Amino acid sequence: MIMKSTYKWLFAVLGCILALAACKKDYYDDSGTHNGKFDGNIMQYLESNPYYFSDVVKAIDLAGLRETMENETVTFFAPGNVSFDSTIYYTNRELFNIGQDTIRTLDQVPGPVWKAMLSRYLFKDKRLLNDYQQFDPNVFNTYPGQFFNSYLEEPMHIGVFYHDEGGAKYVGYRQLQLSYSRDYSISPIFWTTVNVASVNIEPTNGAVHALQFSNHRFGFIVNDFYLLIRQYGLNGQ
Repeated sequence: MIMKSTYKWLFAVLGCILALAACKKDYYDDSGTHNGKFDGNIMQYLESNPYYFSDVVKAIDLAGLRETMENETVTFFAPGNVSFDSTIYYTNRELFNIGQDTIRTLDQVPGPVWKAMLSRYLFKDKRLLNDYQQFDPNVFNTYPGQFFNSYLEEPMHIGVFYHDEGGAKYVGYRQLQLSYSRDYSISPIFWTTVNVASVNIEPTNGAVHALQFSNHRFGFIVNDFYLLIRQYGLNGQ
C-alpha cells in the first residue's frame, strides 16, 4: 500500500513538471499570440525570465541601453541565450584562426558592439501584432510588409506571414517576422529572417516579441559581430 501511494505521488509530481514544461514551451515556441500584460518595464520583464534572457540583460547593460529599456516607449524583439551562444562560438572560431584571444565573458565585448547589434531588435514606439502589415516573400509586391528604422536608424523589415490551412491560402495562424539584409533590393527570400515565437507581451513601457531561439544567431549576420570585434578589440586586451 505504501509503495502504491509512493508511485501515485511520484506520477503526480512528474505530471506537474511536464505540465509546467509544456506551458513554457507553448509560451515561447507556439508562434502564436500572447496577449499578456506585465506589471513592470521591459527590463524587468527580461530580468524575470533569466533562463531565456540572462545574456540579453547583460548585453543591454554593457551597451548602455538599460535606461532606454526602463523608461522609453519601445518595441523589442527579444533574442534568447541560445542565439548569443551561436554567435560567440562563430566569433571565437574566427578569432582563434587568426591567432587572437577569444571571448570568455560577455563583458569583454565593447559596449558599442553590443549597442550596434542590439539596435537591430529595438524600435521606437510600441507596436503589437495588428500594427504590422502582411508579408509574403513569394508575392512581395502584393504583401510587402513594412520597413522600419531601428533604434540606431538601421533599416529593418517587419511583416506578418499568414500561413495556409486546409489547402486555403492565408487562413492559418499569423506569424510575425523580423528581417535584415545588407541589400533590400534583392529578393526577400534571400533576407535573413527570424520568426517570433510569442507576440504582444506588454510591459508598462512598450512591447516585447520573443523570438524563436533555434536557428537564429544574434545579430542576424554573425560576421558583422566578428568584424566589429576586430574593429574595437576586446576589453582588457
